[in-house]
Amino acid sequence: MENQNIIQLIKEKRGEFSKQQLKIAAYLIESYKKVGFQTATQIARDVGVSQPTVIRFAQFMGFAQYNLFVDAFRKILNEELTSTDRLNISLKNSVDKKTSSLDIVAKEMQTLEQLSKSFPKKQFNTLVQQICASDRVFIVGTRGSASLAQYFSYFLAKVKSNVLAITDGATDTYDQFINSGKNDLVIPIAFPRYPRETIEIARFCRANGMKTTGISDKIDSPLGQAVSLLLVIPITFSTLFDSYCSAFCLFGSVVTEVGRQNRDESEALARAFEALAGEIKIFK
Repeated sequence: MENQNIIQLIKEKRGEFSKQQLKIAAYLIESYKKVGFQTATQIARDVGVSQPTVIRFAQFMGFAQYNLFVDAFRKILNEELTSTDRLNISLKNSVDKKTSSLDIVAKEMQTLEQLSKSFPKKQFNTLVQQICASDRVFIVGTRGSASLAQYFSYFLAKVKSNVLAITDGATDTYDQFINSGKNDLVIPIAFPRYPRETIEIARFCRANGMKTTGISDKIDSPLGQAVSLLLVIPITFSTLFDSYCSAFCLFGSVVTEVGRQNRDESEALARAFEALAGEIKIFK
């Protein structure tokens, strides 16, 4: 079921539905763009059935919990929702209910729990080894992931030399890959809606012999076809924007482990930085 579109699954099971379930199914198919952000109570109100009926429908579809049912809709929305769609849904939700300012925190906690349970340990270890063994490390992130690339590269540079962030896809960006090869590592980061620039840079680097290990939110991410190895981590899919606490946790784990395995260089870099910080008085 994980790889099957929930809309298609509902259509296939129509012949098995009761009268009330048919009403729910029709609503879900027609309004799928907002279902991923609705509670069972909201759907029940819109359809004209009870909240337990909606919960039972989700269970009938094979989902043990309602939030897993909603996640199935969110997966197909990741790539489909435009910024306008997100804004409209967000504004509609704010009218429908008093949204708690802590809702996003609760969602992030759920995402981090999911990360803990499904942490890509094997791919993580491979990435750490690749970083330690590489001459240069390029961390690529454009648009919404540009700040992620900058953050990751800043802290990775504390424990590994020759780390560079690439945050745009202009043609002169490719100049930085001149003379790069099999001893260099490219780490592209791409989350929905998967910027074309990032995918193209990853594809170019792989075609030119560089190691490519990507970070994305699902195994069939468009980035997966452009890299040799993919680390998959969950992210928090919200209405107006997505949130990336899980990515920051991954970055911190990578930096910590690289520092541990690359200890001599890490200590040398730390001493050099502290000397510079003292000389030019970086901190108060």
